[in-house]
Parts: sequence; C-alpha cells; structure tokens
Amino acid sequence: MELFLVRHAKAIARSFDIPEEHRYLTPEGRSEFRDYAGKLAKKGMAPGMIFSSPLIRAVQTAEILAEFLHFSGQLVVAAELAPGADREGLQRLLARHTGLESAAFVGHEPDLSRIGTEMLGIPGAFSLKKGAVLALSGELDPATPAARFAWLQAKGTIATSLEGIPHS
Repeated sequence: MELFLVRHAKAIARSFDIPEEHRYLTPEGRSEFRDYAGKLAKKGMAPGMIFSSPLIRAVQTAEILAEFLHFSGQLVVAAELAPGADREGLQRLLARHTGLESAAFVGHEPDLSRIGTEMLGIPGAFSLKKGAVLALSGELDPATPAARFAWLQAKGTIATSLEGIPHS
C-alpha cells in the first residue's frame, strides 16, 4: 500500500486569542503549499482517500492537496489524526475504508515523523517540515516488516533517498 504522511502547511502563530484547534493557514502557508501540491500532482501522487486531522490548519491543507491532485473522492476528517496520532489509529481508519491501495494522512508533528520513523525502522527520528510529504510503501500494522521509503517532498524539493535527511 502507498501511504502519504502530510504535515499541515504553515499556520498562524500560537496565541491566547485563538484556540489551538482554530489556528488556520497563513497566506504564505497557503501559497507555498499550493506550489508543493502542484509538484505532487506532476509527480503523479494519487491517493485513493485523503484523511485529515480535525484541526482547521490540517483540513485546509487537505483541501488544497485535494484541489491540486484533482481528487474527486471523499476527504475524511478523522479524530485519529488529531495531535497525539499513532500508527494504530491510522490502521483503524484504513480498516473502516477497505480496498484502498493508497491513502494520504494530513496531520501534525511530532506524530507523523514518529509514525514514519517507526515504519521505516530508522533509529532515532527526523522531523517533517511544514507542508512536507513523506511517501512510503508498506502496511500500518506494527506486526508487519518495516515500510519502504519512496520519496520525501520538503520545501518543494523531492528527495528519492533517505541520504541527507537529517535524523538523530
């Protein structure tokens, strides 16, 4: 299965005036992610389903992704992708939507990078930048062997190797 772990784009700064779950994308974040999503479309990214955290900034990122990928399927807002998300939660999501060959999960740090490093079997961790997309081939089930790295898009550049990706 193809899995795409997508960190939300740049959002407004934390503030006492706006609750965390209501933080939204900045104009710069929207613009940058549109550029990134256009490159993903050219790369041929075509998830069978897009799942998003319920937080506004993730939903907005998922909507931009869907628009640029010409995605006509269902965009599912799922509590399993809220901050604190884990591999088992994503697996439960897939179990409710059987028959998928690929899926995109739009969420938050440090959850997505932790899930990615677990699946890749990388000692230590790396951090997905805002708007980054990590593409993996494998299964979410923790009992299965590690996933295979496909590519990483960060800041609009696509890496096809784990070399040069900083991790501790």
